[in-house]
Amino acid sequence: MSENVAERPPLPALTRALVGPPGKVLLPLVAVVGLIMLDYTSMPGGGSFTLLLAGLVLAVVTVVVWVARFAVGLLRADGRPGLRRHWVRWTAAPLMGVTVTALVLTGMPSEVRFALSESALERFARTVAADTRAVEHEDQWVGLYPLTVIQRMPGGARFLVSDTGLFDQYGFAWSPGGEPPEESHTGYTHLEGPWYVWESRF
Repeated sequence: MSENVAERPPLPALTRALVGPPGKVLLPLVAVVGLIMLDYTSMPGGGSFTLLLAGLVLAVVTVVVWVARFAVGLLRADGRPGLRRHWVRWTAAPLMGVTVTALVLTGMPSEVRFALSESALERFARTVAADTRAVEHEDQWVGLYPLTVIQRMPGGARFLVSDTGLFDQYGFAWSPGGEPPEESHTGYTHLEGPWYVWESRF
């Protein structure tokens, strides 16, 4: 038996690649897709649509490649031992996919990003609300958000988050006195405490 194994000719390079476990390319690609999805869903109204499309394309590619390689390894007698031997690498991609999906469905990315940024956002909102000068605030990062269209409003402040939404834009409004009055091109959804998600309609 050992002589037959020793005399077996080496597998062609393409076959080795097809029956081999995910490695230096596929697993990092899966991780990148996961980070794109987490970043997109952590933004109010969704992040960059272009980045989302890129993430979806990468997701389709990685799923197709993983399924094809797994099927080849499963169907070939010389591939099945590798599935058992490298089961950790084979299960890593599906586990990452399930984890990211679960986080997205529970709204965890947006909750965590806002929680980590809330104190910085509130300090900034108080500064903007207290500034009575008719000045235009420059775009800037506050907490984990790139802010733009920074405005003082009666009793509070509001700011959009850069590159959110497809047509409409989204951001936050800080209004301790209650829900801000809606305008024809705006909408507010209560988030928590004095915070609202500000939708600037197209």
